[in-house]
Amino acid sequence: RIHYKMRDYATYRFTAPQSCSINIFFDLAQEFDDLEQIHILSVLILRMFFQYNAELYLKDEQSGLLLVTPAVNPAIVGLPEARNEIWNDDSRCYVPVRGRSAPRLAGDRRRGVSGTELMGVLVLYSDKIFDSHILLFLEKYANRVGFCLHNKILAQRNARHVLFLRKLAHDIGHNIITPNMRVKLMLSQLEGQLAQLKDLCQGDPDEVTMHDARVLQHAMNDQLKNITGSFLNSALFLESLLRQSHFDFGHYVLRLAALDMRTTVVDPQFDRYRLNFTERGLAVDENQPAYPDEPCMVEADLGLISQVLANLLSNAVKYATPPPDCDDDAEPVVRCRVERVPFAFGEADGIKVTVFSTGAHIPEDQARRLFDDSYRAANASGQYGTGHGLFFVSQIVAEHKGTSGYEPVECGNDFFFMLPAVS
Repeated sequence: RIHYKMRDYATYRFTAPQSCSINIFFDLAQEFDDLEQIHILSVLILRMFFQYNAELYLKDEQSGLLLVTPAVNPAIVGLPEARNEIWNDDSRCYVPVRGRSAPRLAGDRRRGVSGTELMGVLVLYSDKIFDSHILLFLEKYANRVGFCLHNKILAQRNARHVLFLRKLAHDIGHNIITPNMRVKLMLSQLEGQLAQLKDLCQGDPDEVTMHDARVLQHAMNDQLKNITGSFLNSALFLESLLRQSHFDFGHYVLRLAALDMRTTVVDPQFDRYRLNFTERGLAVDENQPAYPDEPCMVEADLGLISQVLANLLSNAVKYATPPPDCDDDAEPVVRCRVERVPFAFGEADGIKVTVFSTGAHIPEDQARRLFDDSYRAANASGQYGTGHGLFFVSQIVAEHKGTSGYEPVECGNDFFFMLPAVS
């Protein structure tokens, strides 16, 4: 290969400025991590060495060719479809920019990464007719631009994938592993109930024994229902977290479907947490679910948006305290509210889900950081947690083109998220 390249470069007969321009582009491109800087570098090299005005266009599967150097030389007219060969059109010369022949991951639509070699076009404005020697140089120069961009894009994609995998590990720990510790406790309780039932069966079946057996049977049925519900919920959460598409893209990919926020998300998740509320001595405000009569339809990923609500409910369980300025025996209270907010998203209404819990307000300086990753407010001291739950809420809601936030209200705190309503 070295001998072949030595022979090739001998036949290229590049001038000193041409060879120097390629070397300088290559050297500087290694210094820059920002793709925009490399885009600009690719056209400035041609301007400073040869006084060529140039533009760089890259392929984008959603919008065709896209100008990526508008700050250097604003586009004058539209660009025809890219071709695989150099061609001329009046006062412009079109040089294809090719990347490495690397296979694209399934479904990857990011700019510049293609399953074919053609990445874009380098456009030069000149009244001159370039001879074959200059065209050869431009072809080789454009190839170096393409190879460099392709490598940078792949490196950035790999870095995004690593960051996503780290975040995914946090999400699995927070949304799956920690809640499943309750399942272990419930299984242990069920095992104890089975032992009690065995003891009852060893005695004579008198009326008292039969009564105790029936009470125990009801308790075991309830426990089995709770365990089954936790299993199905964990299966839903795992399916939504471990989809192949997430790993292909390096970020969460929504599987959208039209669903009624109240009946398919809020009711199941709130019912799942009722046992937690009871165990923590939290009163449920049943008088103010404030559900609209009509369906609360949104387009959402059922598994991921259910985890959003689960995180808010989990926080309510951990951090709810009695209302401030009340009697010492006042109970902490939680509630969940669904409402339609007119014109929350321009012409579209919003479906807002709010989880309320009594307690002192969060100071303003801390409230601004509640949705930052790994941040925990002062009221979290003494409670197990990683500070990841609200960050997950904000990220998933943003993927749904929605909003999330915190509001101090009378007697406590509201945490909410809102998605665009659909008809």
